[in-house]
Amino acid sequence: SDVYKRQDQEKLSAIIVAYKKYFPSHWKDEMYKWEAVQHFQKYWDVNAQNFLDMFMEATDKTYNLLANMNNYPRGMIKSFSTVDPEAVRSMFIQLFDESKELSERIDHFMSSAEELRVKYDDGTWKQHYQTANAISTYLWLKYPDKYYIYKYSEVRAVARKIDSDFVPKKGSSAANIENSFKLYNEIREIIISIITPVLYTLLYFLGSKLKSKKQINK
Repeated sequence: SDVYKRQDQEKLSAIIVAYKKYFPSHWKDEMYKWEAVQHFQKYWDVNAQNFLDMFMEATDKTYNLLANMNNYPRGMIKSFSTVDPEAVRSMFIQLFDESKELSERIDHFMSSAEELRVKYDDGTWKQHYQTANAISTYLWLKYPDKYYIYKYSEVRAVARKIDSDFVPKKGSSAANIENSFKLYNEIREIIISIITPVLYTLLYFLGSKLKSKKQINK
């Protein structure tokens, strides 16, 4: 049996209801995430002649998603791309290659970042900052309908709130990201099962209204 399907659905339903009430008043705080995806989709071109310029433009709207207190994944990719753009290009080609296992791609990205850090360290490159959170953000920007932003504290809070059998372990492991994505996918399926009948009812209602309006106008 799939352990990710054993969430407390009543608790999850209550959370969804609460979120629906919360979201409209906080949309202005969350809108930049949609804009970040839209901007990335418009400007990302892994084959661009100038990889550094392309990367910086594509991620220009990410703000705190790829840069916050003591964590600079975007800045480090900029530094890596300055000294070895082709190596970084190759890292992203591999990461976004959907024909390969996700865990393999994540591990490869992390190990490649560490190799670049060691190879070109000028004495200030103490970390590469390509954590589970940063890598999941890249994946989400590229494939927003498939991936999610992974954040240990948030996944842990969600798993506990709904009494999930999965609780993430601290650390930037590929397994953590994969299992968190599984958890989120299960939640997504439940949300769709709740929302879909409502959408069909709404569409039927709108269709009936349009139909009656056309008949009146005849």
